[in-house]
Amino acid sequence: MDVEGARDRYLQCLKTGLARTDARLIAYCLMSSHVHLVLQLGNRTLGSFTRSVNVGWANWLNKKKKRIGTVMADRPHSVLCDSDTYALELVRYVHNNPVRAGVVSRAAECSWSSHRAYIGLEDPPEWLDYKPVLLRLADDVKHARKIFARHVDGHRQEPRRPEFSGQVSRKMAAHIRELIKGPVEISYPVLGPDEFVLRAFGEQERANEDSAQFYHASIGVADVLRAVCEETGIERSLLLGRSRIAQATRGRKLVAWVWCERLGRPQMPVADLFGLRANAICQMLRRMRIEGVTQKEAGVIEKVVRGIRRRLIRNLEKERKQTGNHNPRATRSLLLQRLREVDERLSDDRAGETDGENL
Repeated sequence: MDVEGARDRYLQCLKTGLARTDARLIAYCLMSSHVHLVLQLGNRTLGSFTRSVNVGWANWLNKKKKRIGTVMADRPHSVLCDSDTYALELVRYVHNNPVRAGVVSRAAECSWSSHRAYIGLEDPPEWLDYKPVLLRLADDVKHARKIFARHVDGHRQEPRRPEFSGQVSRKMAAHIRELIKGPVEISYPVLGPDEFVLRAFGEQERANEDSAQFYHASIGVADVLRAVCEETGIERSLLLGRSRIAQATRGRKLVAWVWCERLGRPQMPVADLFGLRANAICQMLRRMRIEGVTQKEAGVIEKVVRGIRRRLIRNLEKERKQTGNHNPRATRSLLLQRLREVDERLSDDRAGETDGENL
């Protein structure tokens, strides 16, 4: 971010991205080669949020530099933390990042982190949700700021912590595998009490089971089309025709989203179904990731997925009977092994988008 105005522009993109989502930004630190963000996510995924920020910033940078192509060197590295246990510790670590890098001697000297806003040296931006962390230290914000300043300054010699940089140690991976009793591959650190880790992996397992467990099950894009029509009441002929009215466009978006994003299938079948080019489907999905889906659309998507899942369960049970495979533990192990692959697929940038940054 050595280009003039790059940091200011990134903060503007961050503000815009936060306005489009229910995520909350707890802390940030902008370094010359990467960004650290402490977020409390809402309904949108981390990948969709960071894309909404990074795409706008990368487009601005490319225009300013009169170049094209990707800007980010890597995809985001994420860490999932229990806020009750790690919120204060993580914010302290992020604010001291410029100190560890040798850029400044104390966190308060850095103008490109949220630390100065935390301790009252600058007015906090309206999109920075700093009070929950401070109020853990004292009921009065003014008093809490003094405690927080001493706390961060007292840990300025803290060494780099790999788990806060998105690295999974062998010890952590072994502990998580022992907890969930399965050969799961850990794609990012999960930090917190054992019950938090179990709950996090349980939620991830449920969220991805439609694309992981039924990866080889028999399902066609026409089945998704039928399910969307049943849930929305939109006529099948309207979606398959050339109509561009809002109802038809919404129905096609829902079919594409369920087929590509939830079931993890390629874009060409849905493009062929609607007589569109593949890049049209790609752009449609990209807009949905950046803008997010409405609460009503999210409800329809969940109903469609549940209906498809019920059908796939019947197909899977039928296949098990035919093949003689009645080992549910083996099926669950296969599911867990696929979680990392699914997570990476959902966070990958599609054609025309930029790569992510370190978080």
